[in-house]
Amino acid sequence: MTAIKQRQVFYLHGFDPRGAAHYHRLYREQAAQQSKVNGLNINVADRKRHSSHSHQWQLNASGTQSNYCFLSWDDIVRRHWAKGWRQIVSDALCFVSAYLLSGKIFRFAKASPKQLMAGLYPLIFLLLSVFASLWLSGLAAGQLPWQMAQWPAGLVLFAALMHGSKWLGNKMAVFWLLRIYAFSARWANGRVPELEPRINHFAGQIANAINDERNQEVVVIAHSVGTMVAMPAMARALELISNKARLANQRVVLITLGHCIPLVSFHRKASAFRADMRALGHTPELLWLDYTAPTDGACFPLLNPVTSCGETCAPNAGPRMLSPRFFTLFHTPRYKKLRRAWYTMHFLYLMATDKPGPYDFFAFTAGPLAIASQLKERN
Repeated sequence: MTAIKQRQVFYLHGFDPRGAAHYHRLYREQAAQQSKVNGLNINVADRKRHSSHSHQWQLNASGTQSNYCFLSWDDIVRRHWAKGWRQIVSDALCFVSAYLLSGKIFRFAKASPKQLMAGLYPLIFLLLSVFASLWLSGLAAGQLPWQMAQWPAGLVLFAALMHGSKWLGNKMAVFWLLRIYAFSARWANGRVPELEPRINHFAGQIANAINDERNQEVVVIAHSVGTMVAMPAMARALELISNKARLANQRVVLITLGHCIPLVSFHRKASAFRADMRALGHTPELLWLDYTAPTDGACFPLLNPVTSCGETCAPNAGPRMLSPRFFTLFHTPRYKKLRRAWYTMHFLYLMATDKPGPYDFFAFTAGPLAIASQLKERN
């Protein structure tokens, strides 16, 4: 078993406007809870700004020091985070054009029926909100005895009902899904130019860590929409390393959690994105672990992100398609509640569990054993 003294971890968050402070607090809280399960007492240091687009904190556990670097692109997320009805309607029209009118919805349905349902969910919610608000406001205004007051009263009531539906939609994370679909389509069609220099910046940081021989292991972990950002960032990082021998012995690990990569890769104009994926799929030295849960309705469960978009993987290369098997990691009563909380289910990859198992986010990021050794030990 390979013991690690120094590890470099990079974390790429999903389409989430919450920044490093939120994820630092989440890691500290969940690591403390997980220690009761895996016996790892992880000392999580304070968060420090490393650069304009990254923060870092030190992890110490059982003699292993891991430098955890949060690669930040939440400022870009906030620019594309629809808030008012005008922006929400714009996202809805983008979804209709990019997925429905183009016919891509059938390809997504074939790849993952759950993604079809997730994609249509916001649109159905919007349509029901409009029709229900129109019907209720018209019904209530029609009861007024003064005909001249019916139209103004109806408009005011309609606006109030739509405001309420927007509040409900945010509580139910309906518009979060819509934002992701719209953002992915715009990115695939070259309409998020500010993301390219950020990806290059991330690639440079990852490459520097790989080139640093003091790092016995370099781990890049991406969650949700962050898995899309990780594809070009990782591919470009591998192009920048000065010595390919530094990939030997599974020293460099890519872990993708709850991926929704086809939201970009399935678009016709995303050829450069697919080329980056092809490069990763032809790098056998890279240990790529892809964890998706069939109960996670916001991902493409157990779907190979490389081959699903028409690319190929070299022998002994590409992602290992794995399930975290959440149902084995939580007590049955709690797991039944979690299954009903689909938003929480999508973030379960980053959280403490009730029982030990082959998937352990905190052992991967701070444990004393190399990830390749952890896989052998637990399987």
